[in-house]
Amino acid sequence: MSTHANRLQVGSSRIDITPGKDVILGGATISGKIYVDYIKDPLYVKTVVIAEGNRKLCIIALDLLMIIRRYVEEIRDELERRWGLDRDAVLLHATQNHKAPSLGHFKISEEYTEIPEEFDWLRGGDEGYHSFAVSRIIASVEQAIEAMEPVKIGVSSGVEGRLAFNRRMIMKDGSIGMPGAAGPADLLSRCLEGPMDPELGVVSFQSQSGQPAALLLSYTCHPVHQLGEFFISADWPGAWSDGLQKNYGDSCVPLVLNGACGNINPWDPYADAPNNDARIMGERLAQKTLQVMNRMRYQDQVVLDWRVHVIDIPLRQLNDVEVEAAKRYIAEHPTPRAIDEIFVDDRWVYASGLLDLHEQYKRNPLYHYEIQVLRIGDAAFVGLPGEPFAEGGMQIKLDSPAEFTYIVHNTQFAGYIPTSQAFERGGYEVNTANWSKFAPEAWEMIASEAVRILQSLFAKNPIERASIDANF
Repeated sequence: MSTHANRLQVGSSRIDITPGKDVILGGATISGKIYVDYIKDPLYVKTVVIAEGNRKLCIIALDLLMIIRRYVEEIRDELERRWGLDRDAVLLHATQNHKAPSLGHFKISEEYTEIPEEFDWLRGGDEGYHSFAVSRIIASVEQAIEAMEPVKIGVSSGVEGRLAFNRRMIMKDGSIGMPGAAGPADLLSRCLEGPMDPELGVVSFQSQSGQPAALLLSYTCHPVHQLGEFFISADWPGAWSDGLQKNYGDSCVPLVLNGACGNINPWDPYADAPNNDARIMGERLAQKTLQVMNRMRYQDQVVLDWRVHVIDIPLRQLNDVEVEAAKRYIAEHPTPRAIDEIFVDDRWVYASGLLDLHEQYKRNPLYHYEIQVLRIGDAAFVGLPGEPFAEGGMQIKLDSPAEFTYIVHNTQFAGYIPTSQAFERGGYEVNTANWSKFAPEAWEMIASEAVRILQSLFAKNPIERASIDANF
């Protein structure tokens, strides 16, 4: 390990976490037991540990669908025990890759006991994969710590607005549709409900050789290429990373952090034949990244800081009619009805999910929601559980005092976080389920608190920071 203790140092690692073909793809469908047909490209855990003096933070990105709170806490506990890392300085992120398993159950929680054992896969996770993934994550942090070296840091952003698109289409009757990969546009389409976030962010850690030792990359889009085909792939985040490794070599670890993509897909809603190839998207992002890197300026000292704050968000309360209907359906159908060899009855899964959510509400009508902000020099990374809408992520960026602010969604599973306006029109993302369970005011609460944390971390002097902190 380097002895340059007072300089900015970085260690990075990349470890394969590709499952076997017998893994269940929990994000492929709501109610299908989907196994893998083939492995197209590997999945990785990528870790970057950043240190200056006695300050050290850790960012871990997973080419997985979800990570639930239980495993976030388990991993933080282990990193604190082994290496003394501050738990609040450890950010974990699943890119929400739909061509991968999840780390933990998310569709129906572990606390809900009415799932027959043989249908446990309906919860969304795969128990055979979880311990394997956790052990690899811990190993990746160990490798990163052992690889610490002095670096310089550069931060810059570019604009790429041609690869991701708002997926909520306002139809002629005022309802919300969701354009897919097939094209062309539905003749009843009228306009997209909201924007996408075109910012492409790059934080580069330059080694003494002049080459990047690690990259933190930010873009915003669901990784859902070739949805309906069942293979393992890291989708566009993996393709973006691969494109940069071709340019900089295997010693560079590009780590992708996906932004507020709750309502963003990779398919152009107006194209006759939208691009459905993750490789094409990744290559174009890599090309844009190289342009951003060409204008990067570097420095060797930065402020490292972090803060975690938990706010209580109201869960949506189900009405008695919904709850009784779900109870009645499950009573009449104690086990889900098989549709074919792969799929079971969607209605049974939705009913179980509603009862699970109802039980969560009875235990506590408030959800403890963690907002995590890391400061790395002029850049802020705002870690948010769940799937915030792009409008929300951009609101935080616009209100942030940091020169560069990047959203990192899905730091643990929490479901969709729509804007309050989206609830007025309806649509998939606001339909009540375990993956859409917060009251409409949730987003405003999250954004307000995230900006307050940013203001504290980027305060100009201790007096200003103390004034801001007094309001927490």
